Amino acid sequence: MPTLEWIGKDKVINHHQQVPYRVLEERYTFGAEKSENMIIRGDNLEALKALLPKYEGRIKCIYIDPPYNTGNENWVYNDNVNDPKIKKWLGQVVGKEGEDLSRHDKWLCMMYPRLRLLQKLCDPNGCIAISIGFHEVNNLISLCQEMFSSRQIMTVTVKTSGGKPSGSFNVTHEYIVFILPKDFRANASALSINNESSPYHSMTLASFFQEERPNQTYPIYVDDLGRIVSCGCSLQELIDRGEYCGDKASFSFDYDNTPAGTTAVWPVTSKGLPCVWRQIAESTMRDWNRGYIKVIPQKSKATKNKWSIQFLSDGIKKKIEDGSFSCKPQSDDCPTLEILDYSTAGITIPTIWDSKDFYTAKGTDEIEGVFGIKTMFTYAKPTALICEVLRRLSGDDDIILDSFAGSGTTAHAVLNMNKTDGGNRKFILVEMEDYAERITAERVKRVINGYGDGKNAAEGTGGDFTFYDLGQALLLPNGNLNEDVDIEKIRDYVWFMETRSPLAPAQSANPYFLGSHNSTDYYFYYEKDQPTTLNHGFLSTIKEKADGYLIYADLCTIPDEELKKYNITFKKIPRDIKRL
Repeated sequence: MPTLEWIGKDKVINHHQQVPYRVLEERYTFGAEKSENMIIRGDNLEALKALLPKYEGRIKCIYIDPPYNTGNENWVYNDNVNDPKIKKWLGQVVGKEGEDLSRHDKWLCMMYPRLRLLQKLCDPNGCIAISIGFHEVNNLISLCQEMFSSRQIMTVTVKTSGGKPSGSFNVTHEYIVFILPKDFRANASALSINNESSPYHSMTLASFFQEERPNQTYPIYVDDLGRIVSCGCSLQELIDRGEYCGDKASFSFDYDNTPAGTTAVWPVTSKGLPCVWRQIAESTMRDWNRGYIKVIPQKSKATKNKWSIQFLSDGIKKKIEDGSFSCKPQSDDCPTLEILDYSTAGITIPTIWDSKDFYTAKGTDEIEGVFGIKTMFTYAKPTALICEVLRRLSGDDDIILDSFAGSGTTAHAVLNMNKTDGGNRKFILVEMEDYAERITAERVKRVINGYGDGKNAAEGTGGDFTFYDLGQALLLPNGNLNEDVDIEKIRDYVWFMETRSPLAPAQSANPYFLGSHNSTDYYFYYEKDQPTTLNHGFLSTIKEKADGYLIYADLCTIPDEELKKYNITFKKIPRDIKRL
């Protein structure tokens, strides 16, 4: 597959590696003393890098709504890549040639490193969904195919309005690009639940004929009340008895010779074509007596059958037998079971979503409902759309990440879903614009507490979140540790760089112990105001036994031979100890 090329690609293809690790500075927590939900104010590229030490490979579902690059600069959320922050970033990373890039080159330069970090954060079995318009959808698909070559890339068309003129066309849709594991299986959709559906289906097997399955070709005798009385002899039984000697294909259905008070029902499709039943007569009578078969009046005029015979699938039978479905007999004189609260839901994801609940105007109405001002944030995504994406892709305990948070619709959707189904989903939002607290966080507060008045009042969902700003870089430009950063943040970073996993609470009284990983114990022997030395005195403080040890310190006085003997690896803390 050819790779996507654009001006500036060589400058950004590895840029995510140069992005500094910054600390997240907690500003306040709303609704609880400590929250796993996060709203981060700051550049999303640096925020994604800051999330790596704790969340690399842990995010099960990522949804983003990046700029569509329409060229429209009049929105609160500029929908292009001419935002001053992006222009400044392009100048720093791409250089002077960034000034001459086309808007599509700029968009690709902006997206590439962000997708790289999202790729690192995503669980190996996780999913990514990206909303996009027609301006960049082709570039986005090509970019995803290049970056996520081991995954499946699918595109869904979403009808979002009655239309917006664009040249000679009336644009009524947008897209969602899905990045999914090869073996991905979608969850059921709440929007496709059919409470009016019946668990019973036609008993005829239209794809087979009497000459192929003569033992499934027989009459079912039904009385005037729609109850099965018995089954007649099958074509195979008639042949075995010598009562029919002709060609199987020439056998005709007999509607005249029936037990008194009954009529015969033969396997005929609603179009009047002969076929076979799905099972032999003995199974039919057994299922009838168990309540697994239903008889209803025949609606088709193409058949002589007065009645239609329906059955339950093996899967539904199993759920009845293990108690998953509650049932009751249809009536006292009919064994057919009525399954209570039965519904169906679509599992596969359709590639066209045309529900009016997904219209952009719905999102605008929600903003007005929350803030009382329709223009507070224009063209916000409706929560129904985000709920549908999350419901299809994620579980009820997953972490949901949105690094282009906008007005906070993703958090609104997560809170609504948790309230509805009792789930424990967590959200992480990142917003770089100035309204991150004034609009994004404020919306989430109001959703948690409830908003609106009278008939338009929305009950609070409950929940909580912690608001963060991007803080200082963990490393200075010269590569040394930034010692103004809190020691716990430094410990988190060191552990992550060594193990690519989040640091858990230490299971040791030794204050310098970080943890154990792959049979190796890690120690970060660090004092802010004085240099540290790995010597025999420090080794005497280590009580835990391990196959190996990795110890950070400023200096080491133990000979290399002795370090090797005890399987100790020494690493120098990156800082200037001359000034201590």
